[in-house]
Amino acid sequence: MFAAMGVLVVAGVGVALFLPDQKPALSVPDRVCQEAVPGTHVESLLPESGAFEESSMNFMADASKGLGKCDLSGGGGDLEIKYSRIQEPDFTWDSVQQDASKPDNTPLSLGPASGYVGNNRAELFVDCPYSKVRKDALEVSVGIAGVSETEDSTRTAELSALTADVARAAARDVIGCECAADLPDSAPKIG
Repeated sequence: MFAAMGVLVVAGVGVALFLPDQKPALSVPDRVCQEAVPGTHVESLLPESGAFEESSMNFMADASKGLGKCDLSGGGGDLEIKYSRIQEPDFTWDSVQQDASKPDNTPLSLGPASGYVGNNRAELFVDCPYSKVRKDALEVSVGIAGVSETEDSTRTAELSALTADVARAAARDVIGCECAADLPDSAPKIG
């Protein structure tokens, strides 16, 4: 009897060692960040398996105070999504272009919005003045943590596309920027 139990234990351990990990597949909802942003590009930026989690603040229309954050995670990967109104008098579009031309960055544009992508982070800046006399902008950023820093053109394209989705959602639906209609629904231009 003990010999039979021993054989079963050894067989069970052997099977467990050779079976693939049985983590559930990552399931991302159709819309994330309080349902403001399409989830299309999120799944490709997180590991394929694990539980999906979201923590969001100020991504609903009329709830914004000019600052919003959405953290998405799953399978050991994390996405940090943020938007904020830039109201600093020393902000210039030239500074965005200078940041885009830094060695680890690649220019990124979405119609009139411009920014950059590099090192698992993308930023887009959308013209969004409070009034005709101010030159305020909406800054949108998406960063990835828990993944390799190796440059990957597919990940760069997906990260840029998610950043464009966030820029459209924040400018059109959350903040209500005047130029939001000028942001195309197409993919952003990289390079």
